[in-house]
Amino acid sequence: MSELRVRSRWWYWVAAVPLVAAFWVVTALWMVAVVALVPEAGASTTSAVVSIPAVALGLPALAAYLVMPLAAHMDDRAIRAAGGQLPGLAADTARVTAVVDLVLVAGVYRFFEGSNVVSEPDPVGTLLVAAAVVAGAWLAVRYVRARREVVVMPSGFSEWRAELREGERV
Repeated sequence: MSELRVRSRWWYWVAAVPLVAAFWVVTALWMVAVVALVPEAGASTTSAVVSIPAVALGLPALAAYLVMPLAAHMDDRAIRAAGGQLPGLAADTARVTAVVDLVLVAGVYRFFEGSNVVSEPDPVGTLLVAAAVVAGAWLAVRYVRARREVVVMPSGFSEWRAELREGERV
């Protein structure tokens, strides 16, 4: 374990990606379960079941994914400036997640393309979005784990609060 301390908070954006994606998936599955099991739920079409979580939670997830390459790049830069070096794939996370973002944007475009919009989503778009979500979350987890080996990171809620409050004392 390293004793290297870095004042970068960009890694929080990277760590947010799997959390936001998991929350989005769980919420979408919850919505599908409610509509399937409760006839009075009011959503009578597939488009209502799919579009509500896609818009309400998909936009924050999309934002987290789109920020991830910049966040990984800025955090990696701060680690190198402090004298550390991320190993292997973690060092290339910014470039790889930029490609994942292209796949995600292409998938979102294909998913919502067409006249029937969400009632008949494009299977290729669905596959691209799913692949990008899984790949981005996996890369984010690998990045944070690799970062933990190189940099001292908060290990509990009180340490996180202290780290976040450091910036307030100006």
